[in-house]
Amino acid sequence: MPAKHHALDAALLLLLGTIAFLGFDDTYASWTYLIAGVAGLALGIAIAFVGRGQPVVVLGVGLLAAFFVLGGAVALHGLGGLAVLPVPDTLGTLADNSVNGWKRLLTTLPPVDGGALLTIPYILGLVSGCVGFALAIRSKAALPPVLVALLLMAGVILLGVQDPSKTALLGSLFGAIAIAWLCIRGLRARSMAGGGRRISRTALGAGLCIGAAGLAFIVGPFLPGLAPERTVLRGEIEPPFNVGKYPSPLAGYRVYTKGYQTPEDERRLYEKDLFSVSGLPEGTRVRVAAMDSYDGTVWRAANDSGVSDGADDTFQKISSTLRNPLADGKQVRGTITIGEDFGGVWVPLPTALTHISFDGPDSDSFRYNLATSTGVLPSALKPGDSYSFTASVSDEKVGEKSETWSGGSPIGDEAAQFQALAAEYAGGGESPITNALAVASKLKEEGTYTDGEPPNQQYPAGHSLRRLADFTAKGGQLAGNDEQYAALMAVLANQVGVPARVVLGAVVGSDGVVQGKDMHAWVELRMSDGSWATLDWSEFMNTEKPPEQNAPQPEELVTGKVVPPPAPVRPPSTSGDPLDESVNQKANSRPDGFTLPGWLVAVLKYVGLPLLLIAALCGAIIGAKLWRRHLRRTRGTPVNRLSGGWRETLDHARDHGVGAPVGATRREQAAVLAAAPGLDGAPGLALMTDTTMFAEASPEDDAVAAYWDQVGTLRTSLSSERTRWQRIRASINPLSLVPARLLGKREASRPGRSL
Repeated sequence: MPAKHHALDAALLLLLGTIAFLGFDDTYASWTYLIAGVAGLALGIAIAFVGRGQPVVVLGVGLLAAFFVLGGAVALHGLGGLAVLPVPDTLGTLADNSVNGWKRLLTTLPPVDGGALLTIPYILGLVSGCVGFALAIRSKAALPPVLVALLLMAGVILLGVQDPSKTALLGSLFGAIAIAWLCIRGLRARSMAGGGRRISRTALGAGLCIGAAGLAFIVGPFLPGLAPERTVLRGEIEPPFNVGKYPSPLAGYRVYTKGYQTPEDERRLYEKDLFSVSGLPEGTRVRVAAMDSYDGTVWRAANDSGVSDGADDTFQKISSTLRNPLADGKQVRGTITIGEDFGGVWVPLPTALTHISFDGPDSDSFRYNLATSTGVLPSALKPGDSYSFTASVSDEKVGEKSETWSGGSPIGDEAAQFQALAAEYAGGGESPITNALAVASKLKEEGTYTDGEPPNQQYPAGHSLRRLADFTAKGGQLAGNDEQYAALMAVLANQVGVPARVVLGAVVGSDGVVQGKDMHAWVELRMSDGSWATLDWSEFMNTEKPPEQNAPQPEELVTGKVVPPPAPVRPPSTSGDPLDESVNQKANSRPDGFTLPGWLVAVLKYVGLPLLLIAALCGAIIGAKLWRRHLRRTRGTPVNRLSGGWRETLDHARDHGVGAPVGATRREQAAVLAAAPGLDGAPGLALMTDTTMFAEASPEDDAVAAYWDQVGTLRTSLSSERTRWQRIRASINPLSLVPARLLGKREASRPGRSL
């Protein structure tokens, strides 16, 4: 094929691949993905061109060499240092991302930073470029190389986002060039077969394709039957993260209060500095966590609580930059530094995060929930850690004219026993929002505030159904702090038809320092547009009114459906204590017993496992051959066993690279085999086979056993003429397991074949 044809195929493949990689524009945060993908395409094409005419295994070796030798410079240059060189760390990173990078890409909230995840477009480009151009060179058919480009486009779509931009433009352009390439290759094949040239037809076909693509670009979006959403793997994979294993921060609220009773003074956080905030305006709310699920024991943060569709309501791994659908308010930049007396997995943040960068913590484990604006760092924050962020701050307040969400509630029937109380407090308002505000007003009017300090020790921490039932029991008095009031307010709001959740956090003061006394719990109500408006704690709680002493004993709550208390659990005041949580994490992080070194684990994972799979495959081939030999020697009539002995000889020779002509007699085959070292006894064995098989009397078992002894002698003779490596290679050679008639090169003997 002329060199200009190769150049045209390479250019069109490179162009189609570039268009396909542009589909990653909404998946990656910068254009570095395009550099990695196109570089991989160019290298793959070069490997296919250099290896033209060579076995396919040469191309595979070239791909591996290019991936590991040049992968650092192409895909890992953003990591800095020696990452651009094929040093051990670079090779390990490339190997790890070639296996696990796909999962990381699909479980990270886009747009993702480049970094090591540029390995993905680099791999796609290398393989597509090499396979596509190799097919273009080696195949005269028009479709195969174009199909490779189409598969690359499909792969980018599957790895991309649900609602990308420029889909119509990229799809039309890709389709036009792909069809034009098909026409060019098809006409080229016809021209070579007919001995003539049809350049004008090529130009005409390309023009028609471009016209058709333009028409599809204009008319396509209006055609009926188009799917409303496209299928992407990101939407089918649930991020493997369970936020429910972390204690509810609301359950440990009392540790921040003035009345927290503990024999250890250092654990009283009321006047301790928890964290400091810089850059945020005074009055900005910083949330530690939003808790959108109530199970009858605690309000907790949840994955997929039902308040939002899709993956937005899950804790997802994110890069430094994210596209936040809630970011429609004022953009602010700030920094938070963790103090000596704060820690744990919950990351204090304002609403609608759009950028974050950590200085100290392991940011790779950071997870963020778009629906609740809550961040989790499984590796835990430690004193002195800091992080900078950009966020869109908004603090919509609830008003009587607000219209609430008409969808589902974040809690189910767990709190149904409070329906009657909610109706009593609401007083039959005109709308759900007026009922919710009436409930808040009633709580503030009748409630008293206490942290359980003396002489109010009878008011414990917690917000389970039992605690809230005692909190609201008739004949008694409402007495508690933010934990009980916010938990009950959210429960009652849901009972009157307003979806509500509880948020723990603080309001930034003039000095930016947040102490324990600044921590509060408020409630957020869902509005008709899906946003969440703030119901401040001052709306449903009077912090200046202490409980009355010698108050009458309360009656049990009997209105509505009574739900029995849940199974015993750890006391919430202990399980949610952030100090205990930090201590537990440190304790759990200590190795228990003997652990393997990290380098050994990596070697076992990336070297040992592949070697084990190879060993298993080789063992399966050897086992199949042993079983086949056993069946040939012991099963069937004496004639069949004699014929099986000859086939065993032929197969053993084939494993050593010595073939016999198909369709020839046994003596003719033996004459060919005798030319190979160690097989000079083949003619005698062939004569013995025919003589025994075609004797007047049926062969006896002793004769068959003697014949198989001769087969074993000939096998040993052939193997003894080979080196140890040649014998090993022959034992794992799967060629003889394929029937010779399918290969069309070697004999497949049949019982009773005549001379």
